[in-house]
Amino acid sequence: MASYSEEFVAWITALPMGPRARKARDHLLEFGSLTTEQLTEMGYNHPPRVIGDLKDAGATLSKVNVKSSTGRTIARYTLVEEMTVGKAGRVSIPKKFRETLNQEFGNKCGICDGEFEGRELQADHRVPFLIGGDKSELRLEDYMPLCASDNRSKSWSCEHCPNLAAKDESICGTCFWAFPLTHTHVATREERRLSITFQGPEITTYESLKARAAHEASSVADVAKHHLGTL
Repeated sequence: MASYSEEFVAWITALPMGPRARKARDHLLEFGSLTTEQLTEMGYNHPPRVIGDLKDAGATLSKVNVKSSTGRTIARYTLVEEMTVGKAGRVSIPKKFRETLNQEFGNKCGICDGEFEGRELQADHRVPFLIGGDKSELRLEDYMPLCASDNRSKSWSCEHCPNLAAKDESICGTCFWAFPLTHTHVATREERRLSITFQGPEITTYESLKARAAHEASSVADVAKHHLGTL
């Protein structure tokens, strides 16, 4: 067991948090540190999200860069013995709320418009929790359903966004990851983005684009852009 005061251990083990955050917390309490390489070995393909969950729950962590077993630069985290007053974890989202949210979107991802089963969609804060926190009440307009792929992509983009330090909610309010239909930037970058998932009969359209791209020695994205530009 790493050296932490009994008071701190009692405090952090009492914090409400999800299974992956608990697993990271318990490892840190036992061994004193945790690397992104170790998190990957635990089966987590997106280690920063696990660390984010632990921070969301109220834990304070320090980070240093170290070399992995293969020589890559990775992050190593340690718990800071700090019991922060007033810091709380995410509000638990009821199943009924998630189901209603999915129905509002026709069981489609809010980013790629792909249709998924309810359990495949995750109720995501439009404005990242790390910036806006949770509101006093659950409102459908503050969330959108995301497929697992877009949820991971949004997490990575938001974690590397300059606004993560500024925490300006108005910037998030015009971002692609929060409001894809009306966005004016992508994580503060001056660009526009369109994400499309082809499913069912639509796959033939994608295959046609793919064949045309191969014929023109181009990419599917470039062919689609050219086609859209002629409309």
